[in-house]
Amino acid sequence: MTDKRIITGVDDFQAHTGNVLFTSAPLVASKEMIQQFCRSVNQLDWFHFDEERCAASPFGAIVAPGMFTLSLIHSVYFENVELQGLRALFLGSDRFRILRPVKAGDQLSLTFVVARVEEREEGFAVHYDFSWHSNGEEQPVTLGNFIVRYWPETA
Repeated sequence: MTDKRIITGVDDFQAHTGNVLFTSAPLVASKEMIQQFCRSVNQLDWFHFDEERCAASPFGAIVAPGMFTLSLIHSVYFENVELQGLRALFLGSDRFRILRPVKAGDQLSLTFVVARVEEREEGFAVHYDFSWHSNGEEQPVTLGNFIVRYWPETA
């Protein structure tokens, strides 16, 4: 794994505005990982579990639910970024698009871009653009934007 990007305040985010904050190492979307996620959100459709039927379908393999990649962002973000002296709160997503299915065995990588930084009366908000890519392909499988609010930690 690469070294984590250390973020200590608004200046660090502003220095990355318009640029890639990180691109993650590949993460294998295993059948077990997909099925565990499906069970946790009660999505028990055949195309998440029935390997034989999936192989004969246009998918060709077990596929992940659309929200699967979105659910991985938190852990992958913190594998690549270390916040020091900051508290964070996810505010929401402006958009999220699923462009093609994620199949069991796909190698996914996440690219995070700091789209803009807004200073607030207290703290600041960072708007991120993100995209998940599969097997090194140029076209993303999912992409979107979301907003995180940050405040300095208090002693």
